[in-house]
Amino acid sequence: MSSTGDQFFAAGRFDEAMAAYRRALAADPNDAQARMGLDAILERARTTQPNAPLRELLLEAYADSGANWDAVGWGAANQIAVGWPADDDLQALAGDRLLHEFLRKSLNRDAALERRLLKLRAALVSAAPSPALAELIASLAEQAWLNEYIWPDDPAVADGPAAAMFRPPAAPRAETVEERALAAEIAEIAPITDAVSLSVQAMYEANPYPRWTHLPRRPPVDVRAALLRDFPHAAAVDFGGAGPLQVLMPGAGTGQHPLTVASSYANAEVTGVDLSRASLAYGKRMALRHGVANIQFLRGDILDLPRLGRTFDHAECVGVLHHMADPKAGLLAISAVLRPGAFLRLGLYGEHARVLVVKARRDIEAARLPATLDGLREFRRKVMTGEWRRLRPLTEWEDFWSASLLRDLCFHVQEHRFTVSRLRGFLDGSGLRFLGFEFNVGASQRADAGAGPLALYASRFRTERTMADLANWEQLEREKSGLFPGYAFVCQKM
Repeated sequence: MSSTGDQFFAAGRFDEAMAAYRRALAADPNDAQARMGLDAILERARTTQPNAPLRELLLEAYADSGANWDAVGWGAANQIAVGWPADDDLQALAGDRLLHEFLRKSLNRDAALERRLLKLRAALVSAAPSPALAELIASLAEQAWLNEYIWPDDPAVADGPAAAMFRPPAAPRAETVEERALAAEIAEIAPITDAVSLSVQAMYEANPYPRWTHLPRRPPVDVRAALLRDFPHAAAVDFGGAGPLQVLMPGAGTGQHPLTVASSYANAEVTGVDLSRASLAYGKRMALRHGVANIQFLRGDILDLPRLGRTFDHAECVGVLHHMADPKAGLLAISAVLRPGAFLRLGLYGEHARVLVVKARRDIEAARLPATLDGLREFRRKVMTGEWRRLRPLTEWEDFWSASLLRDLCFHVQEHRFTVSRLRGFLDGSGLRFLGFEFNVGASQRADAGAGPLALYASRFRTERTMADLANWEQLEREKSGLFPGYAFVCQKM
């Protein structure tokens, strides 16, 4: 039934797709394909009035630890906003189970809802205490932890339960204590010596990125078979043997992407490498929490990967190389440890897509805003109040809504941006063959088979069916500068 739902989804028949996914989940609550499909619909769900059946579906998703709470949070935010009591009734809000689930499990990314939540937070400080309001305070405190206390503080709020809605507790959370212990156990490839790498390391030690809370259930996938289906012009190399696929994840961060790979790629062993010991400890804690044993974490610089003295069958490095002093050197280091025929998934910033971020970085530098929590809060205040009006569209970006996300977005110590032309030079001499771009949408990261750039390429270059000619893509980008939101693509080691 999940395949039926996928067919309806692809045709844009979302009501029928939702019904098919629900039938599949009723037959098998662990049907990961149906769960992913339903979550992708809930992510898109918007109504102008409260919708009771939709709220029930959202609550069911929050009750399922395998659901994608980041994705369903978008639909939940909409239902909370359209159902918000006109008189801001505290008791009504305290009794809203969807509000509690959303605050505890999804990061709010809606500016209008944030204003309401800030007003609610202020009202709770002065309200007469009650068990129901205490629970609501606890839920708002959990949202504050999720967004890393990016909301404005109020020094007038004394220590106590209400203070947890504004600032970290005096005693570290249990998760933090566990991570500090785990950090000491992480092996190191080699001491980090590159100056830029050391700066990036310090940034992510202070703000491990991203902060995530759960691991959505995904159907198992033979990643090499899937990539050969998507890119039939790739070489079908048989590595031989029945051993696990050795997967390298350079720039592992807090482990969200590596653990997704480790838990969903069939017969795989994952090695995650990162500069930040604090980030890796977060990932190691989450691996233990979710029972993912086929992964190891190593601290080190991508430049030192050849020191591992081993090769890998597959690698994924998304959103990492553009933060190195020399991205090409990082690419060559990865390529050096890949077996011939190995696939490499890469993700890089696009010059045209980050025009607004470049403006933000210039304004931050001119205003001398520090990359501290206070500096991040002041930046958000200027943007959200309209003081920095030209940056207001940043509130539509997913990474505007927590301290680590925002610091990575606009305050990063190192950033390179690419065009297709630069991408061609980047890949030259790397020993890698470009296979094609990938287009995924939303928090559910559902593949967009009908992506506009693919359709444009197919219509313009009808005889070039691989869609892998970078000269053609360069021509299209010159004609239409906003063609790419960024570059996600697949290469193969030659």
